[in-house]
Amino acid sequence: MVDTETGGLSSDRHSILSLAGVVWEPKQSIKPLFDFYIREEEIITTKRALEINKIDLNTLKDGLTPVDAVKTIKKSLDKHFGHDREPITLVGHNISFDVGFIKRLYKFALMDYYADFRDRAVDTASILSFFMIAGKIKGDRASADVLFEATDTKIETKDRHTAKGDAIATAKAIDALILTI
Repeated sequence: MVDTETGGLSSDRHSILSLAGVVWEPKQSIKPLFDFYIREEEIITTKRALEINKIDLNTLKDGLTPVDAVKTIKKSLDKHFGHDREPITLVGHNISFDVGFIKRLYKFALMDYYADFRDRAVDTASILSFFMIAGKIKGDRASADVLFEATDTKIETKDRHTAKGDAIATAKAIDALILTI
């Protein structure tokens, strides 16, 4: 399960600011994998993005460069899944958004995204949409807030819109959805 916090909505234009990953296996404990800020050479943000994620750009001075960030991801994946692992399937809420920014990170690091991650991902927003269409969950859009409310997943305000907080909450929420099947 992964989540990013970014400087805007476009992975082509805006910076990735933080990234967190947790190991999620259905009905198992959630294990932190990595969590760090990223210091791109040029940080490009929008005012609105920073209002939502509340990241102080001064914090990024201590962030990892794209090369060090990808090395940290690889080391974490190797430690948990083994050096001979197959590429990992990413899971997240609105995962295509996160994948775009993770691919940006790998591009800046001059490393191959597909060496670590599969070309397919599991999107909890799509799963939530299915439950909404089936009439099992009420809501007007498949947002993380609707997911957390529908599954009674608690996330403290200080942790909401942080990469680690949202990754953990999404993992808990998807577990709760699995229990309803």
